[in-house]
Amino acid sequence: MSKRSKQPAVPFQKVTRATTARRAGLSSASSSSGGSVAVSQPSPTRPSRISARLSPAPMVTNDDLIQALTAFTQAAANDRVLQQQKHDDLLQALRTQQDENTALRNLVTAGRAVVNRPSTAVVDSIPKFEGRMDEDVQGFINHIDRVATSEDWTDAHRLQVGIRRLVKTALLWHVQTGHTHADWASWSVALVTNFSRRLSFADWNRLIQDRVQQPNESGMEYALDKFRLCRLSPTPLAEQDAIPFLINGLAKWEHVAAMTAAAPANIPAFIARIQQLEQLGVSARSDVAPNRQMNIPPPQPPDLAAAFNNFSEKLVAELATKLESLTVSRSVGRGRGGPPGAARPPMECWLCHNTGHKARYCPTRPENTSAGR
Repeated sequence: MSKRSKQPAVPFQKVTRATTARRAGLSSASSSSGGSVAVSQPSPTRPSRISARLSPAPMVTNDDLIQALTAFTQAAANDRVLQQQKHDDLLQALRTQQDENTALRNLVTAGRAVVNRPSTAVVDSIPKFEGRMDEDVQGFINHIDRVATSEDWTDAHRLQVGIRRLVKTALLWHVQTGHTHADWASWSVALVTNFSRRLSFADWNRLIQDRVQQPNESGMEYALDKFRLCRLSPTPLAEQDAIPFLINGLAKWEHVAAMTAAAPANIPAFIARIQQLEQLGVSARSDVAPNRQMNIPPPQPPDLAAAFNNFSEKLVAELATKLESLTVSRSVGRGRGGPPGAARPPMECWLCHNTGHKARYCPTRPENTSAGR
Protein backbone atom coordinates (compact mmCIF):
# COMPACT_ATOMS: atom_id res chain seq x y z
CA MET A 1 0.00 0.00 0.00
CA SER A 2 1.14 3.56 -0.67
CA LYS A 3 2.13 6.00 2.03
CA ARG A 4 -0.81 8.27 1.23
CA SER A 5 -3.39 5.55 1.80
CA LYS A 6 -2.21 5.00 5.35
CA GLN A 7 -3.07 8.55 6.39
CA PRO A 8 -6.63 9.10 7.66
CA ALA A 9 -8.94 11.10 5.40
CA VAL A 10 -10.22 13.22 8.30
CA PRO A 11 -8.27 14.11 11.49
CA PHE A 12 -9.32 12.16 14.53
CA GLN A 13 -11.07 9.61 12.31
CA LYS A 14 -9.13 6.61 13.61
CA VAL A 15 -8.54 6.04 17.29
CA THR A 16 -5.59 3.78 18.09
CA ARG A 17 -4.01 2.70 21.37
CA ALA A 18 -1.31 5.29 21.04
CA THR A 19 -3.84 8.04 20.51
CA THR A 20 -5.85 6.89 23.50
CA ALA A 21 -2.72 6.83 25.74
CA ARG A 22 -1.66 10.25 24.53
CA ARG A 23 -5.06 11.67 25.20
CA ALA A 24 -5.00 10.24 28.69
CA GLY A 25 -1.67 11.97 29.30
CA LEU A 26 -2.95 15.24 27.89
CA SER A 27 -6.05 15.12 30.08
CA SER A 28 -3.95 14.82 33.25
CA ALA A 29 -1.75 17.70 32.16
CA SER A 30 -4.64 19.89 31.19
CA SER A 31 -6.42 19.34 34.49
CA SER A 32 -3.60 21.15 36.23
CA SER A 33 -3.45 23.97 33.71
CA GLY A 34 -7.20 24.67 33.75
CA GLY A 35 -8.40 22.91 30.58
CA SER A 36 -5.85 24.31 28.18
CA VAL A 37 -5.34 22.85 24.72
CA ALA A 38 -2.18 20.74 24.19
CA VAL A 39 -0.62 20.42 20.79
CA SER A 40 1.55 17.35 20.16
CA GLN A 41 4.79 17.60 18.31
CA PRO A 42 4.66 16.38 14.77
CA SER A 43 6.19 13.04 14.04
CA PRO A 44 8.30 12.46 11.01
CA THR A 45 6.20 9.46 10.00
CA ARG A 46 2.68 10.98 10.43
CA PRO A 47 1.18 14.46 10.44
CA SER A 48 0.55 16.46 13.56
CA ARG A 49 -2.76 16.23 15.40
CA ILE A 50 -4.54 18.62 17.70
CA SER A 51 -5.96 17.18 20.82
CA ALA A 52 -8.53 19.26 22.63
CA ARG A 53 -10.64 18.60 25.64
CA LEU A 54 -13.64 20.78 26.32
CA SER A 55 -15.10 21.35 29.74
CA PRO A 56 -18.17 19.18 30.40
CA ALA A 57 -21.69 20.78 30.25
CA PRO A 58 -23.54 21.22 33.52
CA MET A 59 -25.94 18.39 34.41
CA VAL A 60 -29.73 18.97 34.04
CA THR A 61 -31.68 18.19 37.17
CA ASN A 62 -35.23 16.84 37.56
CA ASP A 63 -36.52 20.17 38.83
CA ASP A 64 -35.54 21.84 35.59
CA LEU A 65 -37.38 19.19 33.56
CA ILE A 66 -40.47 19.52 35.73
CA GLN A 67 -40.50 23.28 35.35
CA ALA A 68 -40.09 22.99 31.55
CA LEU A 69 -42.93 20.49 31.28
CA THR A 70 -45.15 22.62 33.51
CA ALA A 71 -44.51 25.71 31.37
CA PHE A 72 -45.21 23.77 28.15
CA THR A 73 -48.47 22.36 29.51
CA GLN A 74 -49.62 25.79 30.63
CA ALA A 75 -48.80 27.30 27.22
CA ALA A 76 -50.70 24.52 25.42
CA ALA A 77 -53.71 25.02 27.68
CA ASN A 78 -53.68 28.76 27.06
CA ASP A 79 -53.45 28.19 23.30
CA ARG A 80 -56.36 25.72 23.46
CA VAL A 81 -58.51 28.23 25.32
CA LEU A 82 -57.68 30.92 22.74
CA GLN A 83 -58.62 28.65 19.79
CA GLN A 84 -61.90 27.69 21.46
CA GLN A 85 -62.73 31.34 21.98
CA LYS A 86 -62.09 32.07 18.28
CA HIS A 87 -64.27 29.12 17.25
CA ASP A 88 -67.12 30.32 19.47
CA ASP A 89 -66.89 33.85 18.05
CA LEU A 90 -67.01 32.53 14.46
CA LEU A 91 -70.01 30.28 15.22
CA GLN A 92 -71.87 33.19 16.78
CA ALA A 93 -71.19 35.34 13.70
CA LEU A 94 -72.55 32.60 11.41
CA ARG A 95 -75.70 32.29 13.50
CA THR A 96 -76.25 36.04 13.37
CA GLN A 97 -75.86 36.03 9.56
CA GLN A 98 -78.31 33.14 9.25
CA ASP A 99 -80.87 34.99 11.34
CA GLU A 100 -80.50 38.09 9.18
CA ASN A 101 -80.97 36.05 5.98
CA THR A 102 -84.11 34.42 7.37
CA ALA A 103 -85.58 37.77 8.33
CA LEU A 104 -84.82 39.20 4.87
CA ARG A 105 -86.39 36.20 3.17
CA ASN A 106 -89.53 36.60 5.26
CA LEU A 107 -89.78 40.26 4.27
CA VAL A 108 -89.45 39.44 0.56
CA THR A 109 -92.01 36.65 0.80
CA ALA A 110 -94.47 38.86 2.66
CA GLY A 111 -94.13 41.59 0.03
CA ARG A 112 -95.20 39.49 -2.93
CA ALA A 113 -97.88 36.87 -3.59
CA VAL A 114 -96.88 33.28 -4.10
CA VAL A 115 -97.82 32.22 -7.67
CA ASN A 116 -97.93 28.63 -8.88
CA ARG A 117 -95.82 27.92 -11.91
CA PRO A 118 -97.29 25.94 -14.81
CA SER A 119 -96.46 22.27 -14.56
CA THR A 120 -94.56 20.81 -17.50
CA ALA A 121 -96.89 17.79 -17.70
CA VAL A 122 -99.97 20.03 -17.80
CA VAL A 123 -98.45 22.27 -20.48
CA ASP A 124 -97.55 19.27 -22.65
CA SER A 125 -101.15 18.02 -22.43
CA ILE A 126 -102.34 21.08 -24.40
CA PRO A 127 -102.28 20.32 -28.16
CA LYS A 128 -99.99 22.41 -30.33
CA PHE A 129 -101.40 24.92 -32.80
CA GLU A 130 -99.82 25.08 -36.26
CA GLY A 131 -102.18 27.45 -38.03
CA ARG A 132 -103.53 24.95 -40.58
CA MET A 133 -106.81 25.43 -42.36
CA ASP A 134 -108.48 22.52 -40.55
CA GLU A 135 -107.51 23.72 -37.04
CA ASP A 136 -109.90 25.45 -34.66
CA VAL A 137 -108.09 28.47 -33.25
CA GLN A 138 -110.97 29.37 -30.95
CA GLY A 139 -110.95 25.84 -29.54
CA PHE A 140 -107.22 26.22 -28.88
CA ILE A 141 -107.80 29.42 -26.88
CA ASN A 142 -110.73 27.86 -24.99
CA HIS A 143 -108.61 24.85 -24.09
CA ILE A 144 -105.93 27.06 -22.53
CA ASP A 145 -108.59 28.99 -20.59
CA ARG A 146 -110.08 25.80 -19.16
CA VAL A 147 -106.69 24.45 -18.07
CA ALA A 148 -105.71 27.85 -16.61
CA THR A 149 -108.90 27.98 -14.57
CA SER A 150 -108.32 24.52 -13.11
CA GLU A 151 -104.60 25.18 -12.42
CA ASP A 152 -105.13 28.73 -11.05
CA TRP A 153 -102.90 30.40 -13.65
CA THR A 154 -102.57 34.12 -14.18
CA ASP A 155 -102.93 35.91 -17.50
CA ALA A 156 -99.14 36.05 -17.76
CA HIS A 157 -98.99 32.25 -17.44
CA ARG A 158 -101.70 31.86 -20.09
CA LEU A 159 -99.75 34.02 -22.50
CA GLN A 160 -96.54 32.11 -21.78
CA VAL A 161 -98.18 28.71 -22.30
CA GLY A 162 -99.96 29.87 -25.46
CA ILE A 163 -96.69 31.00 -27.02
CA ARG A 164 -94.98 27.74 -26.04
CA ARG A 165 -97.64 25.67 -27.83
CA LEU A 166 -97.31 27.53 -31.16
CA VAL A 167 -95.40 25.83 -34.01
CA LYS A 168 -94.73 26.38 -37.71
CA THR A 169 -96.96 29.08 -39.26
CA ALA A 170 -98.50 30.16 -35.96
CA LEU A 171 -95.06 30.55 -34.35
CA LEU A 172 -93.87 32.59 -37.32
CA TRP A 173 -96.89 34.87 -36.89
CA HIS A 174 -95.99 35.44 -33.24
CA VAL A 175 -92.36 36.24 -34.07
CA GLN A 176 -93.37 38.79 -36.70
CA THR A 177 -96.60 40.28 -35.31
CA GLY A 178 -97.91 38.58 -32.18
CA HIS A 179 -95.06 39.71 -29.91
CA THR A 180 -96.42 43.26 -30.02
CA HIS A 181 -99.40 42.17 -27.85
CA ALA A 182 -98.20 42.18 -24.25
CA ASP A 183 -101.30 40.79 -22.48
CA TRP A 184 -103.36 37.62 -22.87
CA ALA A 185 -106.60 39.33 -23.90
CA SER A 186 -105.17 41.24 -26.87
CA TRP A 187 -102.86 38.38 -27.91
CA SER A 188 -105.67 35.80 -27.98
CA VAL A 189 -107.98 38.13 -29.92
CA ALA A 190 -105.23 38.81 -32.47
CA LEU A 191 -104.53 35.08 -32.86
CA VAL A 192 -108.19 34.27 -33.44
CA THR A 193 -108.54 37.16 -35.90
CA ASN A 194 -105.55 36.08 -37.99
CA PHE A 195 -106.28 32.35 -38.08
CA SER A 196 -110.09 32.26 -38.23
CA ARG A 197 -110.73 31.09 -41.78
CA ARG A 198 -114.22 30.59 -43.16
CA LEU A 199 -114.11 27.53 -45.37
CA SER A 200 -116.27 27.16 -48.40
CA PHE A 201 -118.89 24.45 -48.35
CA ALA A 202 -116.92 22.38 -50.88
CA ASP A 203 -113.68 22.56 -48.87
CA TRP A 204 -115.44 21.78 -45.62
CA ASN A 205 -117.32 18.83 -47.18
CA ARG A 206 -114.04 17.44 -48.51
CA LEU A 207 -112.48 17.60 -45.04
CA ILE A 208 -115.49 15.86 -43.52
CA GLN A 209 -115.53 13.08 -46.11
CA ASP A 210 -111.79 12.45 -45.82
CA ARG A 211 -111.89 12.20 -42.02
CA VAL A 212 -112.69 8.57 -41.21
CA GLN A 213 -111.84 6.39 -38.24
CA GLN A 214 -108.34 4.92 -38.43
CA PRO A 215 -107.65 1.21 -37.69
CA ASN A 216 -105.92 1.85 -34.34
CA GLU A 217 -108.04 4.85 -33.33
CA SER A 218 -110.63 4.63 -30.58
CA GLY A 219 -114.17 5.81 -31.12
CA MET A 220 -113.81 8.64 -28.60
CA GLU A 221 -110.71 10.04 -30.27
CA TYR A 222 -112.37 9.86 -33.67
CA ALA A 223 -115.57 11.54 -32.47
CA LEU A 224 -113.79 14.41 -30.73
CA ASP A 225 -111.49 15.14 -33.65
CA LYS A 226 -114.22 14.97 -36.30
CA PHE A 227 -116.58 17.10 -34.25
CA ARG A 228 -113.79 19.68 -34.21
CA LEU A 229 -114.00 19.71 -38.01
CA CYS A 230 -117.77 19.98 -37.82
CA ARG A 231 -117.40 23.22 -35.89
CA LEU A 232 -115.50 24.67 -38.88
CA SER A 233 -118.65 24.51 -41.00
CA PRO A 234 -119.40 27.72 -42.95
CA THR A 235 -122.91 27.49 -41.52
CA PRO A 236 -123.33 26.96 -37.74
CA LEU A 237 -123.84 23.25 -37.10
CA ALA A 238 -125.55 21.89 -33.98
CA GLU A 239 -124.44 18.72 -32.22
CA GLN A 240 -127.51 16.81 -33.36
CA ASP A 241 -126.81 17.74 -36.99
CA ALA A 242 -123.19 16.55 -36.67
CA ILE A 243 -124.16 13.03 -35.51
CA PRO A 244 -124.85 11.70 -39.07
CA PHE A 245 -121.40 12.86 -40.22
CA LEU A 246 -119.78 11.08 -37.27
CA ILE A 247 -121.69 7.86 -37.98
CA ASN A 248 -120.73 7.94 -41.64
CA GLY A 249 -117.00 7.83 -40.81
CA LEU A 250 -117.00 4.83 -38.45
CA ALA A 251 -114.69 2.01 -39.53
CA LYS A 252 -116.88 -1.00 -38.56
CA TRP A 253 -120.22 -1.68 -40.17
CA GLU A 254 -121.54 -3.14 -36.90
CA HIS A 255 -121.05 0.20 -35.19
CA VAL A 256 -122.68 2.01 -38.10
CA ALA A 257 -125.73 -0.27 -37.91
CA ALA A 258 -126.05 0.13 -34.13
CA MET A 259 -125.69 3.90 -34.30
CA THR A 260 -128.16 4.21 -37.17
CA ALA A 261 -130.78 2.12 -35.36
CA ALA A 262 -130.66 4.43 -32.34
CA ALA A 263 -128.96 7.70 -33.23
CA PRO A 264 -127.54 9.56 -30.18
CA ALA A 265 -128.89 13.00 -29.44
CA ASN A 266 -125.56 14.74 -28.81
CA ILE A 267 -121.80 14.22 -28.74
CA PRO A 268 -121.53 12.91 -25.14
CA ALA A 269 -124.21 10.33 -25.90
CA PHE A 270 -122.38 9.34 -29.09
CA ILE A 271 -119.10 8.86 -27.18
CA ALA A 272 -120.79 6.81 -24.45
CA ARG A 273 -122.52 4.65 -27.06
CA ILE A 274 -119.38 3.99 -29.12
CA GLN A 275 -117.42 3.08 -25.97
CA GLN A 276 -120.15 0.65 -25.00
CA LEU A 277 -120.03 -0.97 -28.44
CA GLU A 278 -116.25 -1.27 -28.28
CA GLN A 279 -116.42 -2.93 -24.85
CA LEU A 280 -118.90 -5.52 -26.15
CA GLY A 281 -116.09 -6.98 -28.28
CA VAL A 282 -117.78 -7.08 -31.67
CA SER A 283 -115.90 -8.30 -34.71
CA ALA A 284 -112.66 -6.44 -35.24
CA ARG A 285 -112.77 -6.88 -39.01
CA SER A 286 -114.20 -3.87 -40.79
CA ASP A 287 -114.62 -5.60 -44.16
CA VAL A 288 -116.83 -8.51 -43.02
CA ALA A 289 -120.16 -8.48 -44.86
CA PRO A 290 -123.35 -9.32 -42.96
CA ASN A 291 -124.50 -12.95 -43.02
CA ARG A 292 -127.23 -13.24 -45.65
CA GLN A 293 -128.20 -16.75 -44.50
CA MET A 294 -129.23 -15.42 -41.07
CA ASN A 295 -131.38 -12.77 -42.75
CA ILE A 296 -129.48 -9.95 -41.09
CA PRO A 297 -130.37 -6.79 -42.95
CA PRO A 298 -127.41 -4.82 -44.28
CA PRO A 299 -126.63 -1.62 -42.46
CA GLN A 300 -128.40 1.38 -43.86
CA PRO A 301 -126.38 4.50 -44.50
CA PRO A 302 -127.04 7.37 -42.14
CA ASP A 303 -129.73 9.83 -43.07
CA LEU A 304 -127.53 12.41 -44.69
CA ALA A 305 -130.23 13.68 -47.02
CA ALA A 306 -131.91 15.80 -44.38
CA ALA A 307 -128.64 17.31 -43.24
CA PHE A 308 -127.59 17.97 -46.81
CA ASN A 309 -130.94 19.58 -47.62
CA ASN A 310 -130.63 21.91 -44.66
CA PHE A 311 -127.18 22.95 -45.75
CA SER A 312 -128.30 23.29 -49.36
CA GLU A 313 -131.16 25.59 -48.42
CA LYS A 314 -128.90 27.79 -46.32
CA LEU A 315 -126.25 27.82 -49.01
CA VAL A 316 -128.77 28.73 -51.73
CA ALA A 317 -130.09 31.57 -49.60
CA GLU A 318 -126.59 32.93 -49.08
CA LEU A 319 -125.78 32.63 -52.79
CA ALA A 320 -129.02 34.39 -53.75
CA THR A 321 -128.16 37.27 -51.43
CA LYS A 322 -124.69 37.59 -52.95
CA LEU A 323 -126.06 37.44 -56.51
CA GLU A 324 -128.52 40.20 -55.77
CA SER A 325 -125.73 42.39 -54.47
CA LEU A 326 -123.55 41.63 -57.51
CA THR A 327 -126.26 42.05 -60.16
CA VAL A 328 -125.36 44.68 -62.74
CA SER A 329 -128.16 47.05 -63.65
CA ARG A 330 -129.04 46.78 -67.30
CA SER A 331 -128.87 49.91 -69.36
CA VAL A 332 -132.12 51.24 -70.91
CA GLY A 333 -130.49 53.57 -73.46
CA ARG A 334 -128.71 52.60 -76.65
CA GLY A 335 -125.25 53.31 -77.90
CA ARG A 336 -122.50 54.33 -75.55
CA GLY A 337 -124.70 55.74 -72.87
CA GLY A 338 -124.77 52.58 -70.74
CA PRO A 339 -122.06 51.43 -68.41
CA PRO A 340 -119.22 49.36 -69.90
CA GLY A 341 -120.03 45.68 -70.08
CA ALA A 342 -123.78 46.21 -69.58
CA ALA A 343 -126.28 44.17 -71.68
CA ARG A 344 -127.71 45.96 -74.74
CA PRO A 345 -131.47 46.53 -74.93
CA PRO A 346 -133.52 44.45 -77.39
CA MET A 347 -133.68 45.62 -81.02
CA GLU A 348 -136.65 47.87 -81.89
CA CYS A 349 -138.07 48.53 -85.39
CA TRP A 350 -138.64 52.22 -86.12
CA LEU A 351 -141.45 51.50 -88.61
CA CYS A 352 -143.79 49.36 -86.54
CA HIS A 353 -142.05 50.02 -83.20
CA ASN A 354 -141.96 46.32 -82.40
CA THR A 355 -138.94 44.47 -81.07
CA GLY A 356 -137.15 41.53 -82.56
CA HIS A 357 -136.36 42.79 -86.07
CA LYS A 358 -134.85 45.68 -87.93
CA ALA A 359 -136.70 48.15 -90.13
CA ARG A 360 -135.11 46.57 -93.22
CA TYR A 361 -136.96 43.34 -92.54
CA CYS A 362 -140.17 44.86 -91.19
CA PRO A 363 -143.26 43.07 -92.57
CA THR A 364 -145.12 46.39 -92.84
CA ARG A 365 -142.61 47.81 -95.29
CA PRO A 366 -144.03 48.05 -98.87
CA GLU A 367 -141.03 46.43 -100.50
CA ASN A 368 -141.26 43.45 -98.21
CA THR A 369 -145.02 43.20 -98.80
CA SER A 370 -144.71 43.12 -102.62
CA ALA A 371 -141.87 40.63 -102.44
CA GLY A 372 -143.98 38.36 -100.33
CA ARG A 373 -146.79 38.38 -102.94
